[in-house]
Amino acid sequence: MACSEACTAAGAPVVSNYEPKGTFERAGSTDVYRSGSGALGLVLVPDIFGFSHKQVFQVADRFAETGFNVCVIDPFHGNPWPMEKFPPKPEHDFKGWLTREGGWGKVRPHVHDAVAKLKEASATKFGCIGFCWSVSIAMQAGQEPTFSGVGGPHPSLFGHDLDYAEKVQCPVVLLPAEGDGDTAPIKKILDRRSYGSKCVYQRFDDQTHGFVAARGDWSKPEVAAAAGRAIGLMAEFLKHAMTDPPAEAAKAGGAAAHAAHGHHGTTNANHPGHGHHGIGHGIGHK
Repeated sequence: MACSEACTAAGAPVVSNYEPKGTFERAGSTDVYRSGSGALGLVLVPDIFGFSHKQVFQVADRFAETGFNVCVIDPFHGNPWPMEKFPPKPEHDFKGWLTREGGWGKVRPHVHDAVAKLKEASATKFGCIGFCWSVSIAMQAGQEPTFSGVGGPHPSLFGHDLDYAEKVQCPVVLLPAEGDGDTAPIKKILDRRSYGSKCVYQRFDDQTHGFVAARGDWSKPEVAAAAGRAIGLMAEFLKHAMTDPPAEAAKAGGAAAHAAHGHHGTTNANHPGHGHHGIGHGIGHK
């Protein structure tokens, strides 16, 4: 479980002076950031830099603006991967750290504490989105019936791609960036699922790994626009996953139901930032 080449090549996080619009609260034993309201609950899991960089709060606020009730967890309890050890060297034991601090067994209670927090705020449906390493957390969350849709941008799945794909029980959105792995093997598995047409795969090969999270320099218009498109894709995906009838019900409804919901299928993985799901707009660097 080394830091991927794409992750290392993306460089250090970008400093942002964004002022979060939500509130910092507690959920169970960890800190969380809350933004938005409503029935559509969304758990966000940061990249390895945790709460130490503000981009994730801006992403949360943007999801909130599109109608989501958002809760960002701090899986590292204020102790994310230290900047003085980035990029990680062999002697830094990044694998050991992430296994101890970021394994599903360690993070799962925080994910469910966030769900409980969102339920208190009237959420009834739930999605989970991760960034880089934490897309693996979202994929494992999707093995449980709590979640209606999971995934994230620039995923780092550490070789567990096929295992996660075999076990996930809900639609998936994956938005790889430059240097990130091919999603075709995952798509091949999920295409056979009843919810396969709801999954979304789209590459952003003109963007560096981490462009929607801590490594995205949103002061650059082209990066801000791409991040906006990615958030739009995920928001649209999640709304369909949370609110459309189950695939089995649509199938039972015959051709009319198929026609009504067929547009929620996959996007072209070979054209970055393009496709019939390409909604969303740029994010300002505030």
